[in-house]
Amino acid sequence: MKEKVRELIAISKNGREVWLDHDRTNVTFHVLETPDLLALVREAIETVDIGGDEEIVFEKDMGRVIGTTTLVETTDDDVTVYAKRKQRDRYSRFVKNRQPVSSCYIVVVIRKYDEDYTLWTAMCGRLLPKEAYIPGSVFNATHALVYDENLLQLDTITTSDPRV
Repeated sequence: MKEKVRELIAISKNGREVWLDHDRTNVTFHVLETPDLLALVREAIETVDIGGDEEIVFEKDMGRVIGTTTLVETTDDDVTVYAKRKQRDRYSRFVKNRQPVSSCYIVVVIRKYDEDYTLWTAMCGRLLPKEAYIPGSVFNATHALVYDENLLQLDTITTSDPRV
C-alpha cells in the first residue's frame, strides 16, 4: 500500500495547519512557472485566518512583484488556439504571440478533507471573475493563457473553440 506523501506547508494566522498532499493537489505545474511558489504560498497563508469552509479561495497582494501570470488580455491581432492542459479535462484558450506579465498577486485555493486543510492549488495572478466560468463570455473572448507546449496535451490543440 502506498504511503501518503504530505507535508506541513504553513500555519495560518489563526493557527490552522495547511498541508501539501501530493495526491490531492494540482499545484505542480504552477511551481514549474514560479519555482518559489510554495514559499510564497506559505507567506500568504501565514497572514490570513482560515475557517471551517470546505474550500477557501483568496487573492493576496504581496506588495512586490513575485513572478508572472500567464493569463493575459488578448486582441484581434493575437494568434490563439484551444487545448487541454496536462492533467486537465477541459479546454482553455491560449495565445501564441505573447509573454507572461509581472504580477504582485497570488491566488491560493485550500480544500478541507476530513479535518485537514490541504493546498489544492496556487498561482501568481488575480482571482478570475465569475464571468470566466461562462462559456462564450466576453472575458473568455478577450483573455487567454500564454502558450507553452510543455504544459499542453499536444494532441488536443485546435483553432476552433470547443467550449461553446
